[in-house]
This record gives sequence, structure tokens and C-alpha cells, in this order.
Amino acid sequence: MSLLKTLAKTLTGILLLLTIVAVAIYMHFNPRPVDEQAYINARILTMDAEGSVAEAMYIKEDRIVAVGSNSDIEKLLSSKNVARDMKGQIIMPGIIDAHGHFPGSGLAAVAADLNSPPIGGVKTIADALALIRQQVEKSPEGSWVYAFGFDDTQVAEQRFLTRLELDSISTKHNIFVSHVSGHMGIANSMAFESVGYDNTTKPPVGGFIAHSDDGQLAGLVEENAQYPLVMKALDFGIKQFYDMSRYASEEYLRQGVTSAQVGLANKKFIQGVSTFGQLGIYPQRVVMWPDLEAAKAIREGELSVNNIESARVKLGALKLITDGSIQGYTGFLGHPYHVQAQGKAPDYRGYPTMKRDELFATVEDFHKAGWQIALHGNGDAAIDLIIEAFRNAQKKHPREDARPIIIHAQMTRDDQLDQFAELGMTPSFFNSHVYYWGDRHKSLFMGPKRAARISPMAGAKARGVPFTLHLDTPIVPMTPFLAAWSAVSRETAGGDVLGLEQAISPVDALRAITIDAAWQIFEEKDRGSIEAGKLADFIVLDRDPLESVEALRDVQVTETFIGGVPRFQAE
Repeated sequence: MSLLKTLAKTLTGILLLLTIVAVAIYMHFNPRPVDEQAYINARILTMDAEGSVAEAMYIKEDRIVAVGSNSDIEKLLSSKNVARDMKGQIIMPGIIDAHGHFPGSGLAAVAADLNSPPIGGVKTIADALALIRQQVEKSPEGSWVYAFGFDDTQVAEQRFLTRLELDSISTKHNIFVSHVSGHMGIANSMAFESVGYDNTTKPPVGGFIAHSDDGQLAGLVEENAQYPLVMKALDFGIKQFYDMSRYASEEYLRQGVTSAQVGLANKKFIQGVSTFGQLGIYPQRVVMWPDLEAAKAIREGELSVNNIESARVKLGALKLITDGSIQGYTGFLGHPYHVQAQGKAPDYRGYPTMKRDELFATVEDFHKAGWQIALHGNGDAAIDLIIEAFRNAQKKHPREDARPIIIHAQMTRDDQLDQFAELGMTPSFFNSHVYYWGDRHKSLFMGPKRAARISPMAGAKARGVPFTLHLDTPIVPMTPFLAAWSAVSRETAGGDVLGLEQAISPVDALRAITIDAAWQIFEEKDRGSIEAGKLADFIVLDRDPLESVEALRDVQVTETFIGGVPRFQAE
């Protein structure tokens, strides 16, 4: 009997210890804000409707209570607390990621980074193969080895990697290399075998499988043909997903991002992000855009919204993809590419990734059901399809404020901007293309005239069309102020200026990554500006981003607060 009592006491002690440890871990990831705090002698760029600049603000727990002058705020502070003197430092709302693939930037922690300058150092095929080989050497046989960021137009050889080159590294690992666009990739033989692809496999609608002259798989797969491989390659274990998540969270905090986005999430990914969000592993607020399969599962009750959403994690728009990427030659254009890719016909202009009837039916179905819809469209022909699909849905099932989002909207024409204004559509521009790919848009993809119109932000502004800016991270690094600077300067990595007439003001650029980004996802009442009643998500900067164009590019985040809690402080 005494032995049973001893065992019971021991088990009770162990359970108590485990409970204490679990609570401690939870509290570590979920610190509570102080009861009250105030900041005075600051320059607060509120991003409110009037563009107000304030001196001070007062916060209770996780909400802003008042914004105004020093004297106004000091009156509100209780006798037991003192205001923090900011000594002229700049405060602004936390950055809202209008479109990205969080925690994708954490891939650097678990995969091979093959980016070329100005992001990475890969300049040749040999450089890329060496980095893949290093990743293979760290991976057990039979596992999937993933590499990302490869750009065929940035290596000296001006071509894709091949299946045989990847086979030369390993035939005992599944290797998949994602193109920098995220819309295509290259696989080795074992990876193809793992998903059932062989020399006779027919590509799905909206996809392409490349073959060499002898009829063998060349290695390259595009758009819908790549997804079986991508899903396998990105099916990470819990430790890899945790490592990715922590890496990405910390990077976003350093850049002042307080609201992140999972811009295309399948059912498994939604469940993983939801769990991590509930545990508090993500300090950021996260919005997830389900893919079509996941959205159907949500509608049918297979995935419970109550189980998915939490204080930090929310579901957002249905995400659909209507074409590929300009830099991958798969964006669907109204006119052929300027300089065609190797093996493409002179009249090649990319292709849609959804059948017209399927697109129209899906948009109508979810629009009727009250969903917000976000549609990826780079080429102007794809954007025509998006406009027609939404016009059809809105005509049959009118809604006052649906806010359909056109993601990337790179080659939007003026007549399409007019239709955005008419229909209440809102683009999110991947305007950093001007910096990262602008020189090649001009010389290769689009030619000088069309390249000057990439991301027509000024055209949208002139028509009263609300828009946002995004980085599509991990396609390019999470650098929001570089994106804002690019919107103002329109400068390319090569030092050229591309379509300066489409530039916007620094204030408009900052609004496009704060309050306008909140509006675009129906969160403008809770975040995006520093106003009474809103969440205390804000950042402190080392300089005024409105001081000059150069300051906008060079500004550094020194502190990031989410819900009034300090989450990052620069050393």
C-alpha cells in the first residue's frame, strides 16, 4: 500500500512539475502587457484619415486609449506610473503584410537558399549545385531536400538546372528546386518517381512538364504540374516547421511587421499555423488565406473555424491563382513577351492556370456565400479574366463592400484600373519587382514601354482605387521600407528609373503598408493606425521615413510592440 502511495505522490509531483513547465513556456511566448503606459515627446505618424502627427499616446493593456499632445496624455497617467520620454523618436503603426507566405522566409533555416544578387550570392549553375549538395549532405537518405530562389535569368549560363544535374548530386534523396518566382521548379529522378511522374505523364490543365530532345523528363515543371512535388517537398516535420516559424517570426519582428499573412494555405498548413498561433509561438497576428480545397472544407464544416481562429490567428479571403509570373514567363499576357524564353514560339504570351468556366463558377459560388476573394493575376490577360469573373458574380449576387483583391496586378492597364474603380476592386501591388527585376523587365520580359507600367500605383491613386504594397516573402526578403522606397523612387537594382510617372508619395507608400493594408483585409477598425480604441501594435524607428527618399530606404526599426508588449528591441 505504501508503495502505491509513493507512486501516486511521485506521479502527482511529476504532473505538477510538467504543469509548471507548460505554464512557464506559455507565459514566455505570451507575455502580458502592463496595465498602463504612455509615450511622450515622440513624433507619432498616426496614419489616421487626416494624416495627423501627434506628440504622445496612452495605452491601457493591449489597446490605445488616447493620442494627442504631451499635456493631454500626462493627465491620464496614474500617479504610480511615469510616461516614457521618447526624446523625439519616431513612432508609427506596425507594418501589415498585405501579401506573403509566412512563415516561408524561415525556409532559410531548413533548406538551401539559391538566390542571386542582390538577395543572395548564386551566380552560376555550379554555385547552385554546390549549395544543394551541402543540403543533401545534411539530410538522411530517402528524405526530401528542398532548395529555393533559383533564377535562370540571373546565372551566367542563362538556363534552368536539369534533372540529370540533380541526379549527379544524389539518386537517394528526393530533390526539388523551386524557381525564384515560386511558380515552377526542377526535380531529380527520385522526386519524380515519388509522385508518379514519368516520361509519359500528361501535364494538368494550367501546367507544363518539360522534356529533353530524347523524350526524357528534363526536370522543369511549371504551375499546376509542380504542385504534387511542392506539397511533398514542403511537408515538413514538426521540428522543421518550428524552426521555420521561429526564424520567420524573429525576422518579421526585426522589420516591424506586426501582422503577417499566410497567402495560400492548404488544410494541413492551416492546422499547423493555427496550433502554433494558439500556443503563442507567433507573436504576430496572422491572417490565413485558404486554398480552394481548404475553403470548401471550411464551408462544409470539415475544418472548424472555431478551432482554427484565436486571438492572433484569423481566416481571410479565398485565394485563387489565375496565372503565373512574369519573370518565369508564365504570366498570362495580352501580347507576347518581349524576348521569348528558350523554346517558346514568337507569339507565346503565357497561359491561364484555371479554366475560364471553373474560375467564373468558383468566384460566383464563394462571392454569393459572402467570402472575400483574393485572385493572383500578373499578366493583363489574367487580370481581364479576374475582372470578368467578379463582374459576373457581382451582377448575379450584388454586394456593397466585397473588396475583391487582385494580387500582384503587375501589368494592369489603364482601362482595367477604371474597372477596378467601377467594381470596388482593390489591387495589392508587388511593386518591388521594379527594384529586383526591373532591369530584366525592360530588356527581356516586357520591353521598355510595358516595363514602365509595372505596378501602376499612381494610376490607381488618381482613380481613387485603394491599394497596398507587398513583398510576397519569401519570393523577396521581408523589407517593408525597401518596398515603400521602391514605390517612391521606381529605381531598379541596376540604377535605372522605371516609369517614374507611376511613383507615389512617401506618405501614400507608408499608408499602403499600414492602414490601407488593414482596410484591404477588413481589419481597419482594429489595426493599421495609431488611434484611440485600436490595438497597440506600433514600431519605433531610428529616423523619420518622411524626411527624404533616402531616409525611407535606410530607416531601421529599433523596437516592435504588439498589443502593448515589447517584442523586439535592437541591440
